[in-house]
Amino acid sequence: MFHNSRLSAQEVKDIYNTNKYGTTNIAGYGEAIIKITSYSLNYSQNTGTIGFIIYTPSGDITATVPIQDVVGWTPYTGPIPPQFGHQGGLPGGMGGQGYGQGQSFPSGGGQGTPGGWGTWGY
Repeated sequence: MFHNSRLSAQEVKDIYNTNKYGTTNIAGYGEAIIKITSYSLNYSQNTGTIGFIIYTPSGDITATVPIQDVVGWTPYTGPIPPQFGHQGGLPGGMGGQGYGQGQSFPSGGGQGTPGGWGTWGY
């Protein structure tokens, strides 16, 4: 939907009102499946914050970041909550090496599949 671009205040509001679940890239963290839980926006200055839950294999993380730190958005339509180690979840092959530019998870690595989805080595 919004690939490789920072989200505007209006886009955050639209996403929140249509499908709060998506895959995005968070500055300092990397690629993640998230659910937007709240927002505080200034439309005239295109600034604000987004509150969300990051879904990870080891548990959920709650965070709030400036909208400028969220890049790209693809609606997530898999199981809710995401089921790591099954179909769905983050792209395979990224597990033990961190995903995107962000944090490395101590999993055994992932197995990619031809469709691009994989397991976390569980």
